[in-house]
Amino acid sequence: MLSFSYRNTIRIIKCLPVSPWPKAIGLTNIPHDEPTIYVYNHQTARVEPFFLALAAPSRPAIRFFVDWKVAQLAVVGETLKDVRNSVFSPRFQEKWSRYPLRRRVLEWACRLLTRFLTANICGYNFIPVYVHEVRTPEDEALRQHVNRQALQQCIESLENNVPVAIAPSGGYTYQETKRSSVPTTLPTLGEILQKRGKTLKIVPSVVKEIPPVRHGTYNRYIADRILPYRIVRLLLDRLKIKRYDRPRLTVEFLPPVTFPYTDSSKEDKVRFVRQLQQIMYDVLNRD
Repeated sequence: MLSFSYRNTIRIIKCLPVSPWPKAIGLTNIPHDEPTIYVYNHQTARVEPFFLALAAPSRPAIRFFVDWKVAQLAVVGETLKDVRNSVFSPRFQEKWSRYPLRRRVLEWACRLLTRFLTANICGYNFIPVYVHEVRTPEDEALRQHVNRQALQQCIESLENNVPVAIAPSGGYTYQETKRSSVPTTLPTLGEILQKRGKTLKIVPSVVKEIPPVRHGTYNRYIADRILPYRIVRLLLDRLKIKRYDRPRLTVEFLPPVTFPYTDSSKEDKVRFVRQLQQIMYDVLNRD
């Protein structure tokens, strides 16, 4: 199966109009040669990590957390389902499933994309984490083992000044910050590194899509990168024949924050995460 490295994939995407192109804001806020972790907002569109990778410096390559099931053949069925639902809209799937030949083509395409994604896990140097539902005690033991390894890989990368990206708050930054359950991975990492004599720089990275990327709007983003299409649409807009509101996609890197404590309480960590969520929420909803 064909696979690409993280850096080569970024180069290919930059040359070909196969995806929306984000505008990077605040690149000077990204530390260099320091333990750095990008914290980005993430919702069901599932494309925010991709946009972050395109907007951020390509060197050194960012290590993204990825669902453990993506890299495991034992749960390839679930990964196949995620790939199908992420790439093809429900309406498109329902339409193509009516005909046997189209249904086989759709299934073949989904399996090919799934194999491609799985084959590139090692090349992209992702950090697998166990995030899906635990059904048995064996699953719980596996979850603890996988996540313990993920935490260790993350710490090793940060100590070697290899940046890591994480979306610990899910879609919270799109809605509200006051939730009963607040993940405290970020302050925990900051505390561990502080004990080892290093300061973790946490860079809030706000991915803002106007309009939000969905199956339909994604086509508009791609078309906007094709120069002849954009020229024609702008010309029609100038002639007042058909209005053209260009889609906007920005990734804003905010000034880094730190969690410099070595002996904090659970309440301190929760308070820090909520403050970070609020900062991102305010920027995300800023006009």
